[in-house]
Amino acid sequence: MAVKSKTADEKRHMQAVADLGCIACRKIGHYGTPAELHHIRETAGVGQRSSHYEVIPLCYHHHRGVSKLVPSVHMSRKAFVDAYGTEKDLLDEVMALLGR
Repeated sequence: MAVKSKTADEKRHMQAVADLGCIACRKIGHYGTPAELHHIRETAGVGQRSSHYEVIPLCYHHHRGVSKLVPSVHMSRKAFVDAYGTEKDLLDEVMALLGR
């Protein structure tokens, strides 16, 4: 299956999200941490990716599951949710920060 190109509006949205910096770092008082975009999985079916509007900004450590306190230890999904909230909660925060 061919990958569909992003529209200009999707690219603008994704850049605005990335420009916020890591949403998890922001929650612990570290602003402007460079971010990768994570397509949330809570709204997508099995084997599917959510839309380009359903992305949250996460730094390398939070996106890849590596603890900032102990770099060799991976953070489980449950530990991440306990610390920062669900992907949907974080998406809602991102959209509020963007005024949407």
